[in-house]
Amino acid sequence: MADDHAARNAPVDRPFDDCVLVQRFANAKFFASQLFRESFAADFPVPRENAGLSIATPPGNWRQYVAFYKWPDERLEAVGFCNWLLYEDAYLVGGMCVSPTFYRRIPKVHFATCRDRGGVAQMLLETGFRELTDCSAWFGFVGDRKARIVDLRAGFTPTRHELLLAKWQPWLSAAERNRLEEKVAAIGPF
Repeated sequence: MADDHAARNAPVDRPFDDCVLVQRFANAKFFASQLFRESFAADFPVPRENAGLSIATPPGNWRQYVAFYKWPDERLEAVGFCNWLLYEDAYLVGGMCVSPTFYRRIPKVHFATCRDRGGVAQMLLETGFRELTDCSAWFGFVGDRKARIVDLRAGFTPTRHELLLAKWQPWLSAAERNRLEEKVAAIGPF
């Protein structure tokens, strides 16, 4: 506890942007499996053909993002994770998690900047939206209140299905939005 307090109040010699990195992997298990287990008490979603969904999930369709934070002592820690699965012309976004202790350990000056940017989860989403543009939409299946707030802040919008959120490419017609929304809703939780 005393070490956490000292770290929170310690001066930092570099800006937040020099300490945070969001990186994409084909399989992020090496970096994020412990974080995922701590967050969900479940095995890491290793890219695989049979991922337990009602759709095909070939490993080549998976994109996994990890947010890393570089501590003042030069340690690099995975502090966030998000999974993106390409399904036809949409990405299914899930498995979002952030270290439950990160925000209370990060130096205060970095915490303020991170908070102003919406937090680690929002940074992960914004990176995926910026990089994964080979689609008509991105979808999230969200039951957690806090996750829903972050998703809406990052640009997702509600759909006709209670837990399904979508972020649409601006050029997509209303008819295509409806078609794609129904197709993704039929998958169930992802």
